[in-house]
Formats: sequence, structure tokens, C-alpha cells
Amino acid sequence: MSSKMSRRNFVKMGSLAVAGTSLRLQDKADSTTTVADQPGIRKFRKLGRTEFEASDISMGAGPLREPDVARYAYDLGINYFDTAEGYGNGRSESALGKALKFMDREKVFITTKLHIDDEDTAETILDRFNKCQNRLDTPYVDALYMHSVKSLPLLDHEGFHAAVNTLKAEGRLKHMGISSHGPRGEDGDSMEKVLCAAAEDGRFDLMLLVYNFMNKETGEKILAACKKNNVGTTAMKTRPGVIKVEQFDPENLTEEQEKYVQGRVERGSTRQKAIDRYQRWIDRQKEDQAKTIPYLEKFGVKTDEELAKVSVQWVLKNPDMHTICVGMKDFDTVERFISISGTKLSRMDSEFIRQFEYAYSNQYCRHGCTLCSAHCPQGLPVSTIMRYAYYFKCQGREKYAIQKYTQLHESSNAAVCETCDAPCLTVCPHGLDVQAHLTNAHSMLTLG
Repeated sequence: MSSKMSRRNFVKMGSLAVAGTSLRLQDKADSTTTVADQPGIRKFRKLGRTEFEASDISMGAGPLREPDVARYAYDLGINYFDTAEGYGNGRSESALGKALKFMDREKVFITTKLHIDDEDTAETILDRFNKCQNRLDTPYVDALYMHSVKSLPLLDHEGFHAAVNTLKAEGRLKHMGISSHGPRGEDGDSMEKVLCAAAEDGRFDLMLLVYNFMNKETGEKILAACKKNNVGTTAMKTRPGVIKVEQFDPENLTEEQEKYVQGRVERGSTRQKAIDRYQRWIDRQKEDQAKTIPYLEKFGVKTDEELAKVSVQWVLKNPDMHTICVGMKDFDTVERFISISGTKLSRMDSEFIRQFEYAYSNQYCRHGCTLCSAHCPQGLPVSTIMRYAYYFKCQGREKYAIQKYTQLHESSNAAVCETCDAPCLTVCPHGLDVQAHLTNAHSMLTLG
């Protein structure tokens, strides 16, 4: 059955059980399994000490709202699903929970995540986990992650470890994991320090980390620590940039552009000033794009989807990365990324990546890097703001990105960058125009 045929009929026909009916070939050298004649997922890798064989492409359920999308991913062989308490205020977990009713529970790996603060106790964490478990509607969760850890002391959070021990004793939890994006502003520790320490700690079975061809040095240090300690690894934020620049005609605004303009007018701006502000944002994006156009044309990479594909294939080259977590919100996204499973990066695509990295280097704010924060007179959490901009531009999670940015304290608002002397400009080792990118991010994340 073709993929498109399956998409039309899978709800009527029920689970295709693709992964369960194909011939599996075990490669002892790198703990991977290849599936012969597989119309969906073709490669599985052992997830560290958990011993679970995870599909090389997994579902990031952050944008998931429709259960049938998760069911479809499962029917095509995906068996690792990543969600969190904060994704859609629980709507992601609820959608995944409804989809789980149509899956063989023992053949899938479900993770959820909780942000942990100093004031949390074992009781508050257990209460929040109970709500997660109820939304997932499952007798057990395969892994609970300490979400977006920003400092080393949190690794020893007594309440979290006590709650995990209780849940394991009750049979409601199997493993413990951790993710990190580094600190907010100057306070905290780098992603590398946090995750390498977690790998050496011995209590964390799994790890979710940023890994892409423009952030590889940090990622590979973390992967080495995980390999040494047999920790399962999952990649996130594998695409370091975008190609597409939004079309903008001041005389013929799109619905979203009109919402932005009206939002600015309601806050006291004139319509013309709002349009001019949006135009400046588009112009800055075009300036960024102009630097990469020669390479895009040379190698025939014309869309963000194509860039995303070669970015994932680059990550797949590394056998120490066990699965790649891709945000999937619709059937098309599922099909597009499942088609990459088990594939290899071509020589031409490898050369494209090398040249794109060179051309785009001063346009990409490396996730988890905090070198410029100490030089910001306003103490802005630069890496955090740029991560929210990444959600908006690269992951299509506009509402989520705007919501997260809005939740930052008013003193962390990048609007101050427009009038700042910008001592940060000389700090970035990659030559990033930090001030311009923060101003651009602020414009983007205040569209409403």
C-alpha cells in the first residue's frame, strides 16, 4: 500500500502494524536494526541502557493536536513519542493519549517532561505527573524528563528524585531523562556542562539535546559522554536555519500580517508605522537570505523542507545519536520525515551543508551558547529569546513562541535593543549581529 493510500484509509482500516510485520536485520557493530522492505521507518537504534529499539525518526509531539496524526506516524513505524506538560498546556499529551488506544503499548516509548524549580517538592511533582499520566491515559510512562534544566544544582533536586523513585516503585515510570537549552541570561550553566554532568551522574537514562551541523562541537562532546555511560540520546533542533522569506505587499496584506498591524495600532501605533516596522523585519530577513542564495542555487536546495531533510540526514550519519525528534503536526510532515528514515546524505548534499554552514555561520545563534549575555547591559537572556525565535521561524510554532516570549519578565524584553549601544556586537565568535537578531526576534514575537 502506498503512503498516500494509507493516509486516506488508515482510520477505516485500523493499524497497519507495519513495524511488526517486516523483516528485521540486526547490525551488532552499531546496535542498529534495519527493516527490509519497509514502506515507513527503515532503521531502529538501541536507546542506550533502556535497551528499547527506537525508530531513527521519532515524533516530537509539541505541535500535536490531532490524535490521528500520531496514529498515522505509528502505522508507518514510528515508535518513540516525545511530549511535555507544557506543550499546548497539556493538549499535546491529551492528543497522544487518545492515539495510544490504537497502539500496542508495549511496542512504543512515551516520554513526557516537567519544568522543575527550586520550590518544587516530591508532592507537587507527583501531582503534576498524575495529571500528565491522566492526559496520556496510560498505566505507565516510559520516561519522565527534567525539562530544560538551566543549572547544575537542579540535577540533585531532592523532590524530583524522590518522586521518580516513588513512581518507579509503583510501576508507573520506567526511566528518567533530562533536556537542557542552557541558562537564561547570566544565571546558570551551559547546556554542555549540564548534560555532560548528567551523563556522568548515573541516574539519568536518557537525554534530549540540540544537535545540528552548525552546533556540532557542543553536541559531540555531550554525545561522547553519553556513549561512555550508555545514555540514550535524542536530537532536537536539527535544522539550523530557514531559506524562505515571507512575501510582503503593504497594499495587500495577508490575514496574519493584518493581525500584526491591527495589534500595533491597538497599542497606540499608526497603521503606517506598523507597516514600516513589518517591512524592516522582512528586509532584514532578505539581507540574511542574500548571503546564502548562491549556494542554494548551486545545489538546487530551494525550500525549507529540503534544508530540513539534509539537516536530518546529516544527524543520521552519527550512530551515537539514537533517534531524531521532529515536530510533527500533520500528515504531510509525518510523510516527509519518515521518507528520510534509513537514508544517507549524498556527496552533493554533504558539500551543500559545508558551504551553507560557511555562508550562514554569522546568521545562526547557536543554541545553548551564552557568551554574549554577560556583556548585555540589560541582562537579556539572549539564547532563550533566540530559541523562541527558532520555534517561530523553523518549527512553525508561532503561537507557542509568542506565548513563551510574553511570559518573560518585562526587563527581559528585547525592545531595549533598538536604543542600546550594543557592546554584545564584538563578543560573538561567529560574527553574529546580536543586536539586529534580537530586534528582529522582538518584532517577530510581538506580532499579536
